[in-house]
Amino acid sequence: MKSLTQEIMELQTQLQLIQDVKEEWKDEKCIKQIAEAVKNTKTNLSKAFGESLHRLHVFQPKESVIRKVLQEFPESMKVKNQVDRIPIQSCFVKASKGKSLKYIPVLAKEGSKHEVGGADGRGGLLTTIPRISSARNTRRNTLQFLPSLPGDEYDRLALNTMKELKKLGLLKKDDIKEYNLTLYSVGTGKDAPLRLRSLLEWDHAYPLERITYKGTSTMFMHWVILWHTELENVKAVLTVTFNMYPEEAGFLFQRNENGKTALEYALEKFGEKETMTMLHEILSPTKSFPILHHALVHVPQKATIFTKWFPWAFHLRDRHGRSLHQAIMAAGGKCIEENNIVIASMSDDQVQEKDPITTLYPFAAVASGEDGDLERSFELLRRQPGVLDRSPVQRKRTKKRKRSSTK
Repeated sequence: MKSLTQEIMELQTQLQLIQDVKEEWKDEKCIKQIAEAVKNTKTNLSKAFGESLHRLHVFQPKESVIRKVLQEFPESMKVKNQVDRIPIQSCFVKASKGKSLKYIPVLAKEGSKHEVGGADGRGGLLTTIPRISSARNTRRNTLQFLPSLPGDEYDRLALNTMKELKKLGLLKKDDIKEYNLTLYSVGTGKDAPLRLRSLLEWDHAYPLERITYKGTSTMFMHWVILWHTELENVKAVLTVTFNMYPEEAGFLFQRNENGKTALEYALEKFGEKETMTMLHEILSPTKSFPILHHALVHVPQKATIFTKWFPWAFHLRDRHGRSLHQAIMAAGGKCIEENNIVIASMSDDQVQEKDPITTLYPFAAVASGEDGDLERSFELLRRQPGVLDRSPVQRKRTKKRKRSSTK
């Protein structure tokens, strides 16, 4: 039996002969049959390579070899398997611990040249993967599979693939919002911290807006809590967001369309002990995040819970240099009223300390705004009336009087 190499060499010789004699071989019927045979051969070769592309996870050729095959047999990228998937989709579904993910960029790049998945399909990245079960989350396009592949062994490999697609211009910033890529990485929870962080760095504003998914619209952290039954996954996401969005307290106090914070949602779903233990594990190792500044401003009704779990946060200052009582006063009258005990327990030194942002003394801070509290302002002023002598104008007058008295 002849080897494949021998068969190819003989075929090359025969094809060259046909090329040499076709002008003088006047039998039109024969020429048509030869043309049809050549066409069928090319089709069969494309089919053979196409079916093989679905098995890349098995024999794992070099990307350079795949590129050569795709350039010579572009139709192979459109060959579907028994469940109606094209090769680039099999690289996701049959990722085999990430071994097939490295082939996605070359398949997408070459596929986009030949309209695999349609004129705007980016080589099949935007093609919906056929549903094979009624299971949740099976209906998504090829691109959405990258951030959502479960299993921590995929995280870095999938991220590297996303970065390569980004370099090729096949993964765009607008895709993050249009296809909810960040939300899909959130759905993977503890298995996708690198992908989540990278997507948030690329589109930092994504979690700040309402997110619509399958006809439902709510806020970022509410989706996180809605999707996960295991608190460990919520913890993984919050660990990233606390680090990247300290001013938003990791979106823990983000409010949904009904005015309910993500924290309240978590307390209802997981219970107080489990939720607060999770937050304690995230924040207490460093004891540097001013969690009470956020909690007492956004959910003062939960003050007892937070002060119980985070007593070390009482004396912290936020990144603006504000103490806890200054943050409460800066939030305004209602917040001050709801945290009356904190304001009432201010020391004399605190009563004499200016806000680092507004430069107002406490007596002036509680009196400012439409809901200012003049009675509380006078009470603070009576405690330390000397602060009136500390204004720039008053100090100038005092110095002038002292100079006059020494003459």
